[in-house]
Amino acid sequence: MNSGTNALARAPVALVLLGCAGLSFASACVEGDTSGEPVFAPEVIGTASVPLSENNHVAVLADGRVACVIESYEQRVHCVDREGGSVGSFGREGEGPGEFGGAASLVRGEGGTIGVVDLPLSRFSVFEPSGAFVSSVSLPGVGFSPTGSFDTVLTGISLRFVMPGEESDGPLMILYEVDLASGETVREEGSRGGPWDVECGRVINGIPDGRGRWAFLACDGYLVFDEGAGTAAVVVRAPTYAEEFPDERDVARRREEIESLNRAFAEMGLDPSESVEDRLEDYRATPKRYYLSTSQHRFDDGNRYWVATHRDLHEWSWLDVYENTEYVATVKVRDRMLGFDLVGSTLVVLVERQLGPDDADGVPDRAVDWYEVAGVG
Repeated sequence: MNSGTNALARAPVALVLLGCAGLSFASACVEGDTSGEPVFAPEVIGTASVPLSENNHVAVLADGRVACVIESYEQRVHCVDREGGSVGSFGREGEGPGEFGGAASLVRGEGGTIGVVDLPLSRFSVFEPSGAFVSSVSLPGVGFSPTGSFDTVLTGISLRFVMPGEESDGPLMILYEVDLASGETVREEGSRGGPWDVECGRVINGIPDGRGRWAFLACDGYLVFDEGAGTAAVVVRAPTYAEEFPDERDVARRREEIESLNRAFAEMGLDPSESVEDRLEDYRATPKRYYLSTSQHRFDDGNRYWVATHRDLHEWSWLDVYENTEYVATVKVRDRMLGFDLVGSTLVVLVERQLGPDDADGVPDRAVDWYEVAGVG
């Protein structure tokens, strides 16, 4: 366990909240939301409605004013600005230039472009936010996921694929760098595979920063920060983590997810191995994980590590921020967070809105919210 994090968690509230003095006027510090940890509630500086989708990825472009999301039902990308206006919508199902077999994730280009990862076609395509197609290249690895903005080189990771019977104590993740002009993989490097001192025993997914360090999500609220060869990894348990079980709203959402998966199995001629009720019974009895998903953690431009957490996710959502393995603060945002992205001091959050009295269809609307987070930490 990291001693600095323990000291912070034990510090008196009045001392811990001194961190609020550095906030901009657009932010506020809230006491008591996470048992004494500093909580920052930044002001919303923009919002835009976006279409319903089963995809939870969002990318903010280089100017900080435009964000893009994926509409999974139509295989389209929609880009909106923080005043609520449409910037561009593009894509359709297909295999030609500018088409998608299955748009999976988004990443911004340093020149103002937007990149789309298409996993079924193993292809990365670059567009102007207006929708003009720029270029595409093939992707390496299995389940490639970008880890930062791109310019002439795209950086991303894949989980290491282990064949049945193969030893699994090698690298957990594989880092790739792809030259976007030639399509060649110019770097391929594995992360260290441990072993690490994690009490619950399981390390799940990791991402690299820009300086050779890796941050890994693990079970039961543990994080592993690995500085690389010749150094010992630092294992931290998130001070905001608490054993929290799903409530009925969580169960209702999980039911929808399971039924959607069952329909997909049925279309492929497969039968689900368990009934919906049996799976929901297991879900109710299992504590919620610390992290929102394995795709919703990232390093910002200042090399601080942000994790979208699975806590609450109803009226409010929470992101934890770490710097040099130390917990810094928690950022509180409105509504149910689905995904997030950062550029400079701009945070964008893809959310489901709370149902209001006029929502006759019972389906939450989706939106992207912009926040100014310059004072956090």
